[in-house]
Amino acid sequence: MYPRIEMATKNFDELMRLQQQIQKGLLREQRTDLKIEVISIINVLTSGRKETVQKEAVFIEASNKGFNHDEVANIIEEIIKDKIIFEPMLGYIKKTS
Repeated sequence: MYPRIEMATKNFDELMRLQQQIQKGLLREQRTDLKIEVISIINVLTSGRKETVQKEAVFIEASNKGFNHDEVANIIEEIIKDKIIFEPMLGYIKKTS
């Protein structure tokens, strides 16, 4: 292979690798942003004396903000696993103390 072509190929491969790393980082940031937004929605819906909220209310509020139902459902499951919220009754969620 010619030296210039070999160097260009290596540079291209390196650029592709860097682009993939940046894309993965952006996806992680977007996921974190969505998680923060869902937690914020739950905080608003459980403010005051109301400590428990229906999951459906979270889905509706998130949908009003343009979020996908399945993504929000996955985030809710993640924050349950993270012990930020729990499900005291089927279809309801509550923040942990």
